[in-house]
Amino acid sequence: MGVMQIDRGSDARADDLRSLRDVLRTYVTHRSPQLMAVGILVAVGIRLLVGSYGWADVAIIVATLALTGVVEWVLHLFVLHAPDDSVRMTKYKTGAGHREHHLDPPNIGWLMLGPIDVVVFLGMLAVWNLTWPLAVAFAFGAPLVPTYLTALLSSYVMLAHYEWTHLLAHARYRPKFRYYKRLAANHRLHHYRNEHYWLGVTSNVGDRLLRTLPASKSDVPLSDTARTL
Repeated sequence: MGVMQIDRGSDARADDLRSLRDVLRTYVTHRSPQLMAVGILVAVGIRLLVGSYGWADVAIIVATLALTGVVEWVLHLFVLHAPDDSVRMTKYKTGAGHREHHLDPPNIGWLMLGPIDVVVFLGMLAVWNLTWPLAVAFAFGAPLVPTYLTALLSSYVMLAHYEWTHLLAHARYRPKFRYYKRLAANHRLHHYRNEHYWLGVTSNVGDRLLRTLPASKSDVPLSDTARTL
């Protein structure tokens, strides 16, 4: 999923992960979840220090869960799948790493975020949460800083969940829980069936709303560019 083109050569492969223990070990020892954990712990510490809890916090958490699928869909299509001749690619290389991921999906070097990617996403989320969560604070008459911190913490947790779900989807191990089993199956179809569908990773809400979740895989053609974009 990387946001910029860097060398992440690695021999580690998700299709070598045969058990849940293998997936978990890879996840907790990889740099990206470790950096995300730092961000989460800092956000938790500041949120506890600030205090002042209320219904605005509940609304923020629910809204974050609901919006995640749509945000993933938009970023996946317009940022990671940006055309080669777009400014997003020619200047910012937003989909460079993601193209490497599509060429060899189980390669963990490109499957998981690089350290720079994590820093960029944590910063983007910090800015993004200065927008809609403040409207929630006003609607509930809640203080701005605590509401913002709840939104920030929620989005950081969802980013870490994205990294976990993405790794799980590409592992040889097959999830037992129906929720993860469905997400993993849909994500593999995105890579090996048709890259224009199944754009969600932790949620298929965006796919449902924007009609990229076929009732059956046979409803869409086998794409010749799923691996090359």
